[in-house]
Amino acid sequence: MNDLFSNSFKNAQGNDLEAGGGDGRTEGVNLDKFFDDVENVKKDMADVEKLYKRLQESNEESKTAHNAKTVKDLRARMDADVSQVLKRVKLIKGKLEALEKSNATNRRVPGCGPGSSADRTRTSVVSGLGKKLKTMMDEFQGLRARMNEEYKETVGRRYFTVTGQKADEELIENLISSGESESFMQKAIQEQGGAR
Repeated sequence: MNDLFSNSFKNAQGNDLEAGGGDGRTEGVNLDKFFDDVENVKKDMADVEKLYKRLQESNEESKTAHNAKTVKDLRARMDADVSQVLKRVKLIKGKLEALEKSNATNRRVPGCGPGSSADRTRTSVVSGLGKKLKTMMDEFQGLRARMNEEYKETVGRRYFTVTGQKADEELIENLISSGESESFMQKAIQEQGGAR
C-alpha cells in the first residue's frame, strides 16, 4: 500500500512544471529562438532610433548653416538618412510579420495552443514591438513634415532677402524641386559683388 502512494507522488512530481518536469522544455526551446528573433528586431529598432536622432541633429544644424555647400551637404546627408530609415523600417516590418507567422505556426505545437502562456507571451511581445514601431514611425513622419515646413520657410526668407518680394508656395516648391533653393542666394550675392 505504501508503494502505491509513493509511486503516484513520484509520477505527479515528474510532471510538475515549477519543479522543472513535464514537457515545458519544448516550450522553452521555442521561446529561446523567438526571443533571439525579438532581440534582433530590437537591435534594428535601436539603429532606427539612432538615425532619427542624427536626423534631428542635422536638421538643427541646417537651420544655422549659411554656406550653400554646407547646406547642400547637410540636405544630402539628411535625405540619405531618411531613405536609410525607410529601408530599415521596411525590414523591421518584414521581421515582425515573420514573427507573427511563427506565432501562428507555434500555436499548432502541443501545449502551445491559443491561450497557453507561450502563446500569450509571444503575442504580447510582438504586439508591443508593433506598437513601438508605429510610435517611432509617427515621430519620424512628424519630423519629416516639420523639416520640410522649416525648409520652405527658410527658402521663402532667403528669396525675400534677395528679391524684396514675398514668394508664394508654388515658387518655393519650384525652387526646392529644381535645386536652385541653395544656389540662388549665392548667385545674388555674386551679382551684387560684380555690379560694384
